[in-house]
Amino acid sequence: MGILALLFGIFVILFPFVSASFFKIASGIAISILGIYWLIRGIQHWETNKAIWVLYSIIGIFAMFADIAIEESCSFFLLTSSFLLYVIGFLMIVFGVAAIINGPTVRYKLFSTVFVVFGLVISVFANLVLDNPYYLSILVGIALIAEAINLLFESGENKVEPVTS
Repeated sequence: MGILALLFGIFVILFPFVSASFFKIASGIAISILGIYWLIRGIQHWETNKAIWVLYSIIGIFAMFADIAIEESCSFFLLTSSFLLYVIGFLMIVFGVAAIINGPTVRYKLFSTVFVVFGLVISVFANLVLDNPYYLSILVGIALIAEAINLLFESGENKVEPVTS
């Protein structure tokens, strides 16, 4: 998985505009699937609870319109991506600081510090994404490469020695 994440990370960085188009399409499909799911969930509640039926139906319809907006407007996609990056960056900083304070080992605290720094970087990139989708692809590529490095280190530590009799 680490090698696969590394290859995807390099691909995303080398071909940022293809990647940004893919992210836009994939986001639209995912939101559309969620919208359909919520509509079906609403229909399931028709007999039991009308309020839940209305809530799921409104959310499902809203998701379908959001899908159309994302598919049709690159600026809306970049706006929502930027907002999500701000939220993710903030959460990474909060959880990273908590892990530094409560971390059981020095290595864990070191990775938590990297997590905080990456949260700060994401917050900076969130502002840049509004100007150019290239930055979103770069950020995703860096995240994939970082995850690849983490997975490669993790797989090296979790090797099980064969039992010999």
